[in-house]
Parts: sequence; C-alpha cells; structure tokens
Amino acid sequence: MPISIREATISDLEEVYKIELECFADDSFPKRLLETFLTSPECVTLIAVSDGEPLGFIAGSVEKLNEEPAGHISTLNVKRGQRRKGIGRRLLDAFEVALTERGVRTCFLEVRANNIAARNLYLKQGYRPLQKLRNYYGIGADGLRLKKNLVA
Repeated sequence: MPISIREATISDLEEVYKIELECFADDSFPKRLLETFLTSPECVTLIAVSDGEPLGFIAGSVEKLNEEPAGHISTLNVKRGQRRKGIGRRLLDAFEVALTERGVRTCFLEVRANNIAARNLYLKQGYRPLQKLRNYYGIGADGLRLKKNLVA
C-alpha cells in the first residue's frame, strides 16, 4: 500500500477532525483550531494518504523565538489501525523538511509524560527533553517539552 504525504487543505478538515477525535477523544483540538492549522500561512499541516484514504496528519506552526523562527508541533495523529507502520515517522520527517524550507532551525513539541509510544518516536527522531510540565494536560497529567535542532 503506497503512502503519500501532502500538504493538507481546508477540504481535508472533516477527515482531519475525525482522526483527531479518534486519537485524542476528550483532549482533541476543536474543529475551529484545526481549521486554523489548515488555513493560516504560519501553520504547516501535512496528511498521509493511501488510495485516497487519510491515515494520519501532523499540524504545527512557525513562531518567533528570540527573533528566530522556530517550529512547534501541535498534534501528530495516526489512525489506530495504521499505527506502527512508520506513518508517524514519515509525517514527522516531512514536517521537519517543510520547516527547514522556511528557514526554521529548531522544533519544539509537548507530549504527555505517560505516552510512551509517542515519546519513543520523538526520541528516536532526535528530540530531546527540555522541560517537565507539571499538570500540563490537567491535574496529575504531566507533559514534557522536547526540542530538536533541525540543522547541524
């Protein structure tokens, strides 16, 4: 099954929202925020597709940090039945390429401290822990801020 990754557009909103709900349920981003990711020039949203079926997506933005552009991954989602097939890694790689094409040299993200699968993916891809975020996802739900330098 060949998988392609392309820039997501507003026409992908319903599918992106469905995947977000499946992956994060009560913690999912509202549809309106996902619409912003799909339409704002400061945002990068990529979708993985096979035979016309969306398999997952990644969304984030380019922000200013100390007068330098920095990437920030807001969400990375892969449908349950499509996990452990390298789709998340491919989305992450493509996102980083899109950032470097915009002159970004550093990327940040936050992840639940207890989300071992996601943490392992990010660590394998070169992200390093920067800071523990107590109660970031609610009381008793800590997060971790990770960072990766995109260019050596």
